Amino acid sequence: MGGFNRTLKTKKAVFLDLDGTVYLGDRLIDGAARFLDYLRQSHIPHYFLSNNSSRSKKDYVKKLSNLGIETRTDQIILSTDGVIEFLKESRIKEVFVVGTRSMMGMFEEAGINPESTQPEYVILGYDTELTYQKLKAAALFLQNDVKLIATHCDLVCPTPDGPIPDVGSMLALFQKATGREPFRIFGKPNPEMIAHVLKKGNLKPQDAVMIGDRIYTDMELANRTGCDFILVLSGETQPDDIKELDPKPALVVNSIGAIVVSTSC
Repeated sequence: MGGFNRTLKTKKAVFLDLDGTVYLGDRLIDGAARFLDYLRQSHIPHYFLSNNSSRSKKDYVKKLSNLGIETRTDQIILSTDGVIEFLKESRIKEVFVVGTRSMMGMFEEAGINPESTQPEYVILGYDTELTYQKLKAAALFLQNDVKLIATHCDLVCPTPDGPIPDVGSMLALFQKATGREPFRIFGKPNPEMIAHVLKKGNLKPQDAVMIGDRIYTDMELANRTGCDFILVLSGETQPDDIKELDPKPALVVNSIGAIVVSTSC
């Protein structure tokens, strides 16, 4: 453990999951502020990653500020970013978004109509404002050969009260209702989520570390990218889930705050 802790101090980029890692709901996880202070004092660039597409970057900056964490929009990396970039590169202007008003606002800012009656794609995000009317409209579009794109694949979203359905669960609903599989899924664990940061900083994968609470998104992203991974047990993953893992995480801690204690060893 000590060897990895010394290695952490040499990292040139730290990627931090948010839900279940930095906070749960509206509660900052114990020690998170201390760890982020450590990164700032050590001058280690760090970025906040979230597959949660229900919020915009500005929403995340405001939420973190309310929790006592000051950050910038350019430090926030969302699953929605990849979707919008793909649509812009493909010159797509008309889509039907199953998502929140905040998520739709990001599409509108990019010049993309999120409520088209003749969409080229159905975009499925983490819709905490979901209505049956949205499900019905999306299902009918899919059955008329409109392709489905998902912002991410998380099955559940961790909350203080327990896990609740996320995009992965909604994908299962659409598959059962329409027989349609997604054309593309963005967000973690796709390496493109962080590849642009590494490229811009001229960094190698070993220069970075990913910290998160999920094996199939956070750890898988680290494995696909080739960077180290620190698993926190403050969110979705339970101790029994890591027994059969191969390779193992570089470090496993109960919460992000424990990393500060470890790095001082």
